[in-house]
Amino acid sequence: MTRIHIQRHRIPELVPRPVQPGAAGIIQRSFRHGPRDFLRHFRDEPLSLTVTLNGHDSNRPPAIVALHTNIGTREPDQWQDLRLESTDGHTFQIHLPLPRCGLFSFRVKYSFDGGQQWYWDRVPYSYILVDPPSLRTVRLYTLIPSASGNITDWRERLPEIAAMGFDALHLLPITPMGQSQSPYSARQLFDIDPRYRDPAAKGTALEQFEEFIDECKRLHIRLCLDLVLNHIAVDSEMANLCPDWIIPDDSEPNGLKRAGCWHMQDWIRWEDLVPIHYDHPNTFIRKDIWDYMKEYALFWSNYAAYTGGMVRFDNLHSSYGPFIANLSGAIRKEFPDLPIIGEYFTDELTLEKTVPEWGVNLLLANSWEYPFCPPFRHYLQYLHKVSGRLRHLCSISTHDTGVPAVLFGSAQATLPRYAACALFTTGQTGLVQGVEHGIRERLPFIGQSHRPDLSGGPDFRDFITRINSLLARHSTFRHSGNITFIDRGHEAILGAFRGGTHCAEPSFLLFVNLDIYHPQEVTPDLSSCALDFPLKLRDALSGETFALNAGMSTLRMEPCGVRVLEILTDRP
Repeated sequence: MTRIHIQRHRIPELVPRPVQPGAAGIIQRSFRHGPRDFLRHFRDEPLSLTVTLNGHDSNRPPAIVALHTNIGTREPDQWQDLRLESTDGHTFQIHLPLPRCGLFSFRVKYSFDGGQQWYWDRVPYSYILVDPPSLRTVRLYTLIPSASGNITDWRERLPEIAAMGFDALHLLPITPMGQSQSPYSARQLFDIDPRYRDPAAKGTALEQFEEFIDECKRLHIRLCLDLVLNHIAVDSEMANLCPDWIIPDDSEPNGLKRAGCWHMQDWIRWEDLVPIHYDHPNTFIRKDIWDYMKEYALFWSNYAAYTGGMVRFDNLHSSYGPFIANLSGAIRKEFPDLPIIGEYFTDELTLEKTVPEWGVNLLLANSWEYPFCPPFRHYLQYLHKVSGRLRHLCSISTHDTGVPAVLFGSAQATLPRYAACALFTTGQTGLVQGVEHGIRERLPFIGQSHRPDLSGGPDFRDFITRINSLLARHSTFRHSGNITFIDRGHEAILGAFRGGTHCAEPSFLLFVNLDIYHPQEVTPDLSSCALDFPLKLRDALSGETFALNAGMSTLRMEPCGVRVLEILTDRP
């Protein structure tokens, strides 16, 4: 037989692993496991884990339990083993600081012979998404640049925004706009639209903006900057200079596909936008696109991080997942405590998979889609139910969904809706410019700059200030799961008990009447609230104090009425 002269490829050695799968039923654990059931913690909130070993023979050497994890290592791709402390030979505990934000994982291993042979816990790795502490409460005011004059005018508005109790400012995109004059249709990504420069002030538009963010920081207002990642203006520099960075479409006159989105069953086509080709087949071009867009995101993230703020990923549900995961990692590496807010509407299973992978810290809730009391109640219950995995910012509306006068039939609906979004949820809420003045139509954010006349309408600023003050002062409103609805399924009134999680926190009875036309009555069911009667209550909005015996009498509420009743206790 003729010998074939070919060099064989190396056969790798399969090295035995020192840790073997453990037996079933050995471990009981205090924590969830698996990528879909990940944990959520804040960076300043230590992770406490308990493991119980079953079936250990007391005649054998003491059992050892360790945590194999990348928590606390210098780099996320480094791993270490951390010993758990034994309390009785069967129960093991560890209290682990979380020094960095991001996604981390861990798995338990154990030994019954002093560490000669180790066994893995049979369940998969556990995952934990660590959030910046700044997200414990977010009171976000959305400023419409085109309705607010120039940068000097924005700056002059900051004290009023801070006085209303807002601690964060969402600024719509301010990059130079294409011909459509939409802030979401950028002509250029690394500058500011010249219309926002104050001609009477010194410096370029970017230099004036940097003075604006200095003022935000001085007033302790965190800046939330919008990042538009999916598309760019059809007449942008990118489309003109690098057309191969855009998804092609030979049916279009310029050969570039038009962007769009699904709304219900309809595809909405955006004539002024073209989608960026993140999955380009040429790896070199794809890298150039990714690198350029990451620099865009980091450029603006730098300003947000300077104020202790956050960034918002626009239209995240239409984004290219691999790029978003890569970008989030780059942002987290350069700005470890910078929160990411996602405008991300999809099913719960998709959220549970992608939120930890993409490092999304806060999702935009869609409370405006529930104008009536029963479905709104159900939605609020849902937000609490998923809050251990999915955190939401619950605003009345957004800049492109309308205002209470349109969405709910009356500007007065601002009162109960804002109270519900702020006090019935988990501490993250917001308001769009103009809603505090009861405007009848939303402020347009596309087109020529204009200054709307806000006089003559109802003024809700004092009410909003008091609600924001309650949210800032009382951590009771910032916990999840501490809500019990007591309104007996009322068709118009939402009523809930919010319990303080320790003795220093007060508990509250909350009621809002969503009926914009009629007074309503409700007899709350307090049987499941474990309260000691008689109660002493103080209305946090009116200051009125009164006593309540067992079996609460009927509560009558005016249209759009709000009651925030603090349960007073005799504290030392």
